[in-house]
Amino acid sequence: MQNDLEETVIAAFMCNQPIIIVEGQDDIKFYDNIATLNNINVDVCAIETVAGYTEGCEQVCDAMTEVQNLFVNDIRLKRYVVGIIDRDSRLYLNTLPVKDNLLVLKYYSYETHLITDKTIKKLIEQLTMVPGSMITQDVVDYLKQEFDSKADVLYYFSLEALKKMCEPSYQSDITYGVDGGAVIGGSKNYKWGLIEPKVDDLDQFALSHNISKNELKYIAKGKWFLSYWCEFLYKESKELKLLCGIKIPKCKYCEAGQNEKCLWRPSSSFQVPIIESLLYTTQFIDKDEVKYISDFMIESLAC
Repeated sequence: MQNDLEETVIAAFMCNQPIIIVEGQDDIKFYDNIATLNNINVDVCAIETVAGYTEGCEQVCDAMTEVQNLFVNDIRLKRYVVGIIDRDSRLYLNTLPVKDNLLVLKYYSYETHLITDKTIKKLIEQLTMVPGSMITQDVVDYLKQEFDSKADVLYYFSLEALKKMCEPSYQSDITYGVDGGAVIGGSKNYKWGLIEPKVDDLDQFALSHNISKNELKYIAKGKWFLSYWCEFLYKESKELKLLCGIKIPKCKYCEAGQNEKCLWRPSSSFQVPIIESLLYTTQFIDKDEVKYISDFMIESLAC
């Protein structure tokens, strides 16, 4: 039996375990991992588990408005419930909600936080034989530059989807509702054939909204961004051995002429979905990247 919002918050107070209300089931693990890493005692709750609500960001916003009435009767309850939502396209729609008990993420969605310099390094360590000490910042910077040079499709797909959000009458060939398959899967080339003729118009749209390619994290759907990066690293990890001593540090085996044992060679047969699943685990959370989220939890809740 579901509790309503008032019952949920009062139960959190009585059990002395604050709750964080999030958009849906997919969000729970991410925020729970952040809390665990920072020893924050909270319960992460999907809004759809509260009676009278369904999943989604607007439902979280509505719940955070409703709980304000509870605080009037007992201000202590304010330290026992907050909400967190993805930013999505709200900045460009001028619809960012402002509530003391609600955190809006700085990027398009939570998945975007899973790709950082630290996690790129950890993934390369998993995907090759090379030890972490050889994966220098120069190596990470090289990979980021390579990614940026190959991210035009993701950038323009994202602009196409964003333009549809900003201009509802616009006839879009990509929307944020499509899954990652349209971005990295077999239909990517077909979709790009539809978008490529619109590049000049999309550049004008980006200019009018002060968007540049450096802001991909703010306009790309998080799942697209994550899938695109994981596919890139999967392919790149198979080619790194060819760059040993050229664009990346030369390993001892190649220095000794034993190129077949190059440490930059692939160490596993991980596929893209497995690489993605690794990034959702606690060990791949970059505490620095999500510090503003953990700070919000600590400052807002009685934990």
